[in-house]
Amino acid sequence: MTRSRHIAALLLILFFVLPAGADEARALERLMGIVEALEQIGDETVGDPVTGTVAVGDTASLELTLDSRFMYHVHIWSDSYFNLMEFWLTDSMGDVHSIADGDNAILAAYPDTTSIWKLNILLHEGAYSDSASFATAIFRGSRYI
Repeated sequence: MTRSRHIAALLLILFFVLPAGADEARALERLMGIVEALEQIGDETVGDPVTGTVAVGDTASLELTLDSRFMYHVHIWSDSYFNLMEFWLTDSMGDVHSIADGDNAILAAYPDTTSIWKLNILLHEGAYSDSASFATAIFRGSRYI
């Protein structure tokens, strides 16, 4: 085996064996499939998708201004199928309204008043490292009467 083949084989082994770090682009790529599908059927996105990274045991919180004239669904994806994350929404009073866990989630909110809510993301266990990335998009629709 030539020296260049040895180097190529070593790089290939390292690529598949060494743990990967958190990857916001990968989380966003996973999210965008659902975003594009929902937009095609007429769901309205609120702002642009947001990405971030959270360490094991830490919670990321994103503030959302939710209008009582609408109902909302929040889609969150991590950068790996093997991350163990917990997701929940809290209203302006701190009351929890929706909880899910895994590597992705859909949370729903039906605000009684226009106020600031929080999307909370807790990483219990990262797939390959001590951190994981996430991407989230918010959709809204008219409330049912």
